[in-house]
Amino acid sequence: MKTNILISLFFLLSACSNKYESIVNSAPAPGLSFNKDTITIREKDYSNINWTNNGRLTFYCSSPNHELNLQLSDTSGKVHILYRGDDLINKSPLPVIDSVLVFCNCDTPGIYSVDCLLTDRLGKVSQKQIIVRCLSNQPARPSFLFSALDTYQLQSWPYRFDASLSQKPDGIITTYHFSINGQPVVSSVPVMDYVFHAKGTHEVGLFVTDDLGKNSDTIHQQILIQ
Repeated sequence: MKTNILISLFFLLSACSNKYESIVNSAPAPGLSFNKDTITIREKDYSNINWTNNGRLTFYCSSPNHELNLQLSDTSGKVHILYRGDDLINKSPLPVIDSVLVFCNCDTPGIYSVDCLLTDRLGKVSQKQIIVRCLSNQPARPSFLFSALDTYQLQSWPYRFDASLSQKPDGIITTYHFSINGQPVVSSVPVMDYVFHAKGTHEVGLFVTDDLGKNSDTIHQQILIQ
């Protein structure tokens, strides 16, 4: 009698185990998608200083179990995907529910792929790749105009310099470095006034610095005061 009970219990447990395994096997994998499959960013833009959307990425995760873990991997060592200041690349899985907003940056120009692995509590897995296209930081192009101001002072000739035509297509210009007769004059804005105190030919140069600290070439113009 006891043996029959044990045999019946064994078959009952086996049936339950098979049923559970069948449910697990038939369960759909969790859903994983992104707001964009390719990210185009500049090299070394670690702080997203311009607050552009280029490096921002949203993971959309879905599962009826609502217990998910997201893991990212990259073999290059050049790509960084930050969540609340922590780099998720090649780290422990991040628990997620519905969506995660992250910021991507990269050390050097190139095209990289990041493997994304989403696992639910049943062990079901979804895997996708993100392509990271990292571009070189292009140097700014300096340009400036100058004009004499209408005010007059004895032995003083005031001029206005306007460098607002300087260009930086993939970022912003943060500093304007003028050089007037070899004397450096640094400004955070493109327009500045300067007073000359002697007639003759004056040499004026300009280079600019972008938001990632890269300097442009230097251009020169001459001003003749008679």
